[in-house]
Amino acid sequence: MKENIRVAIVQPKPYPEFHDPKNLGHALLMLEKCRGQSLDVICFPEYFPFQGEEELAQAARQLDAYIVAGLVEAESDRLYNTATLFDRKGRLLGRQRKRNVGVLERQGLGITPGDGEFRSFTTDFGKIGIPVCIDFWGQPEAGKQLADQGAEIVFNMSLFPVLRGHWKTGALVRAFDNFLPVVGVNTADYNAMIGGRRYHQHGGGSFMIQPPKMLDKTEFGRWFRSLDTVKDWIRLELDALEKVHFVDVNLSTVRRFRREFWNRFGFQRV
Repeated sequence: MKENIRVAIVQPKPYPEFHDPKNLGHALLMLEKCRGQSLDVICFPEYFPFQGEEELAQAARQLDAYIVAGLVEAESDRLYNTATLFDRKGRLLGRQRKRNVGVLERQGLGITPGDGEFRSFTTDFGKIGIPVCIDFWGQPEAGKQLADQGAEIVFNMSLFPVLRGHWKTGALVRAFDNFLPVVGVNTADYNAMIGGRRYHQHGGGSFMIQPPKMLDKTEFGRWFRSLDTVKDWIRLELDALEKVHFVDVNLSTVRRFRREFWNRFGFQRV
């Protein structure tokens, strides 16, 4: 099992209308920058590219990487804001529907809330969770469910007309609660059109958060006794511009020490 995985954070500047088919073309163009990078996971932001399951599945096969994409899923007469996960063979591995759907999504895009059951998905490098936006950083339930299922990393795709400044803080709290790495992916800064009105999307700030790498219990004990802040868990934060950024994420510390971390604080977990 890999101790480190290589991740691509795709922070695009979308076209103003979420459903514009040019967003799919733009996503595929940005994926070209991922060729030759030996990636494990490529993650897009919320609502991007909105559509294109077949094209993204093909890209996952070609790149030999897992892809997490922000798609709108239709079921009967309902639409869902869904994080969609493709495996290295281009197979649909799982979907995670957003539960906490804001008024702008409900009224402007017709989105229906998901069921609030958060699921971990098994990959060839470990278990991952893909909760959407405020489902993860705004309330504790998603992180708790995922960690209790054995998730070793969370990919948190997001999009922000408000509260981008709180996102990193909330995600850091959830990373501490559940002792796991978090990769947060936002769009670049841009103006969206929803229901004929312009909404500024506060872009950028995509990040990677993780506990420090520790090799044995002695090192863990020394680290724990000196623990005064977790601000140093924030290992990466991007600016507001469009980019594809590559980062290595360590999973070994979570596997070795999560139970010990919870035990020392008296956290009552399954």
